[in-house]
Amino acid sequence: MISLPSSMWAQALAALSLLIVIKLISDVFFSRLRAIPGPVLAKITDFWRAFHAYGGRIDLKNVQLHRIYGTAVQVGPNCVSISDPNLIRTIYSTRKPWKKAVLTYHNHVKSDMYRPNDVLIEGHRLSNLFNTQDEDWHNQNIRPIRSLWSMTKVLEYEPLIDETLTKFVDKLALKFVDGDNAGKVCPADEWIGFFAWDVTANYSFGRHYGFIDQEKDVNNLITDSTAGLRYFAPVSQVPWIDNILDKNPIKRIGPKPTLTGVLYAFKVVAEYQAELAEKKLSTGTVDHTLDKYVQLKETYPDMVDDNQIVNWLMLSILAGGDTSSATMRAVLYYLAKSPTATAKLAAELKAAGISAPAPWKEIRDLPYLDAVIRESLRVNPGIAMIFERVVPEGGFTLPDGRYLPAGTKVGINPFVTNRDFGVFGDDADDFNPDRWLQGEDESPENYEIRQRRMKDTVDLSFGGGGRICMGRYLAMLEIKKLIATLYSTFDIQLVDPKHEWNYQNAWFVYQYDMPMVIQRR
Repeated sequence: MISLPSSMWAQALAALSLLIVIKLISDVFFSRLRAIPGPVLAKITDFWRAFHAYGGRIDLKNVQLHRIYGTAVQVGPNCVSISDPNLIRTIYSTRKPWKKAVLTYHNHVKSDMYRPNDVLIEGHRLSNLFNTQDEDWHNQNIRPIRSLWSMTKVLEYEPLIDETLTKFVDKLALKFVDGDNAGKVCPADEWIGFFAWDVTANYSFGRHYGFIDQEKDVNNLITDSTAGLRYFAPVSQVPWIDNILDKNPIKRIGPKPTLTGVLYAFKVVAEYQAELAEKKLSTGTVDHTLDKYVQLKETYPDMVDDNQIVNWLMLSILAGGDTSSATMRAVLYYLAKSPTATAKLAAELKAAGISAPAPWKEIRDLPYLDAVIRESLRVNPGIAMIFERVVPEGGFTLPDGRYLPAGTKVGINPFVTNRDFGVFGDDADDFNPDRWLQGEDESPENYEIRQRRMKDTVDLSFGGGGRICMGRYLAMLEIKKLIATLYSTFDIQLVDPKHEWNYQNAWFVYQYDMPMVIQRR
């Protein structure tokens, strides 16, 4: 064996070090994004943003960076974060949307951010309507079900929501409000999760997972979903590493994103198909999502099979429970921190004389209820990371004249635009539902313009363009009904008004440690 002299090893090491230094200098000073400011480490490696995503508060970091550097911040060697609300309709347009991925002449995918969310079953990657980078596939697969998610259609789920809501309120009363359990501390974060997941299952499959009845995380569905997102958040910032971890063909490393939910969906679909085959029920006799999707087999026989139905159901399973529970937790938490807002909401609900569970027709036009929910969604959106897209051919010139070359990864974090001082005022960091109401000296015309701009900005919390969340109307129906029912029935307070929750942003937002005391009004 030939050994090299130590001097040659030293020379080789010095040469390698010089190449690394040259590469770093090039990335910082000669990058095509050199006009965009940002942390030096972010200009060199995507591991900078992966580190902050792993820490669970990359949303706050994004806000901090934009308040230091301005409307465009470089957060990766080829990634720019945007904070200008006026660019939402450009980046996430419905007509010519900037895509989640672009193939170059080398067939190289410029953005793989969403790929780690694929589920791997028996060596095969399964994409879903959320993470697919194929716009044609997305549009083709979403077309048959898009009309099922209008406000008119989702109102057909109201009896199923009422069923779960009644079960939830009765359980809260039994465990924390009445009799010997009066005054017992309720871990509100946990119970809101139970409701959100059970109500999602009920309108999706016509059955509950069993969280409320069993008072626990059944089959670790919530735990596994959360673990998958905790994996996805940092890995999506350096997506190639997923091929070494979860998509490793030799030994998978990681929590296997979305696998538990996919397998559960296959199980439910198979059981439902068996019931249909055995004539125990027939399609069209129930109003849950699964039945509506099964009926599409007749309309689209060449397209709709059990795999397709599971793919559609994954939209509810992946996002329904987590995102709506994040907003509902935020409402409870911020109301507990704001006695004035709580009193206003309770007074509005009492004056409306609503019944329980709160019917949509009685609560849909209540202005303060709407203000509280919109403000909670603004301050604490259910998704709080950059929705990454790719600058299209020809590049893009920012309003201030700076140029973003084609192929640049770019996006907006709704947590950032939701705190824009120009849109929401100097108190944009504070919870203030009154901002959604007409001011005493404000004309109806000015109020309408101001409110429309706020709504357009906050709506990014549901995504944008052709990829906007189809379930947003159902989410608002579910959230409004829950909050109206709870606050017309109970007084809900933190055990200690000064207590601060724990909070982790893992793509979806997860809040913990919300000990509350519930009393009847």
